[in-house]
Amino acid sequence: TPLWLHLHGDPRTVEQAFALLHTPGVLVNVTLPGLSKIYADYFSEPAAFDTLLQEVTTALRRTAGLETWAPSMLTVSSFSAGFGGVRQLLRQPGAFERINVLVMADSIYCGYAGPVAERRVDPALMEGFVRFARLASEGKKRMLITHSAQVPEGYASTTETADTLIAATGGTRLPSEVRWAEGLLQASRCIRGGFEVVGFTGTEAKDHLQHLRSLGLFLQRAREPAPSP
Repeated sequence: TPLWLHLHGDPRTVEQAFALLHTPGVLVNVTLPGLSKIYADYFSEPAAFDTLLQEVTTALRRTAGLETWAPSMLTVSSFSAGFGGVRQLLRQPGAFERINVLVMADSIYCGYAGPVAERRVDPALMEGFVRFARLASEGKKRMLITHSAQVPEGYASTTETADTLIAATGGTRLPSEVRWAEGLLQASRCIRGGFEVVGFTGTEAKDHLQHLRSLGLFLQRAREPAPSP
């Protein structure tokens, strides 16, 4: 049975997004009070991920009468601050291997290496994302990244981190205007194998939140093979 693990987002909004998929599966939503560090701390111990999966398995077997239930395809998605937890999972070999699909909805922020004015995205903090992106570009994983055009102060934006991954996979960002939904206008995209980046317009908080509200669209897109460039 497919398992969907989402980090950070109003539970009702996430549940509504999942319902749009109209597919069998189990949704686990981990939303914690705080910013990215609280997610990083939560998943810093490899046992946390294993324990979470075991608790889900036990609960379904006992309460739903599914004595032989076990998770199969694992999709991990993240909005905003949830990237801190995903970064930790990608550092853990066991978790990394188990994740089949990764959806980052306006969610990969990063510190800079060196002076902020040089705007050099820290490669050490991006290492797990780069490795996953490269495997996706080779067709071995599926990775969908969406980002707004927000420019935060003092750290790398979701646009900058997406550009880092595009460069790491040898991809090319191309202009492409498509309206996905009200308040969600695509401005660019990059597709290389199973690695896909979709850049959207919008620099305000409401534009950022639209990526959470549109999570169902992104999950649906990630279920499918990446479209042709």
